[in-house]
Amino acid sequence: MVNKLSYDQKNAKAQQIKDAAWQLFTEQAFDNISIAMIAQTAHVGKGTIFNYFKTKEDVFMALLLGGYQKYFAEVLMRLEASDVTTKAALKEFLLAETHTLITEHATLIRLNSLRGAQLEVHASQEQTENSRQELHTIHEHLGQAIATKVPKLDAMKISHIFVIQSAIINGLMNLDGLDEFNHVGVNANLPIFQIKLVPEACQILGYYIDGILMEESNENQ
Repeated sequence: MVNKLSYDQKNAKAQQIKDAAWQLFTEQAFDNISIAMIAQTAHVGKGTIFNYFKTKEDVFMALLLGGYQKYFAEVLMRLEASDVTTKAALKEFLLAETHTLITEHATLIRLNSLRGAQLEVHASQEQTENSRQELHTIHEHLGQAIATKVPKLDAMKISHIFVIQSAIINGLMNLDGLDEFNHVGVNANLPIFQIKLVPEACQILGYYIDGILMEESNENQ
């Protein structure tokens, strides 16, 4: 008799595999992680992984998109529970969320830096498109929730702030460490290349938010 897993059992097994991959990624570089290592950490056979994911990149793409879906769902919950009703309070909320994203979700941000260069090379386009549609829907809900709390704001423009937030953080992370090589300081004093990720990301995003809010004010005059 064939042992057929229930829907919940299949989801649990897929999550077990993703949890193992996440654990490995917190400890080492993506290129050093193999399907065999994920299988060993998850306590499953290699063949079991291929029942759920076609490639290693599919595993990590699922982690990336699922991680951001969960994060932005949490942002939406915090927003709805907040007393944000003014543009000043909205800016403060968005900058606080940027601080939270950088300090509490560093692994997710590091994973996002691999998306275009490595994950999309071998990941499933169909799986990725479906997950991106879900992520887009959450962004829409966030924008609409903000527009409801703060009058006269365009929901789509506000939603787009979260895309810019991600771009700023990953851009700065990509440039961070120019005064090092392979995590070892170079034999030169290069203070201009030193980046303070949290304050600089918040500062740049703050300028962008000011511009969007000013633009919205001018359009509503």
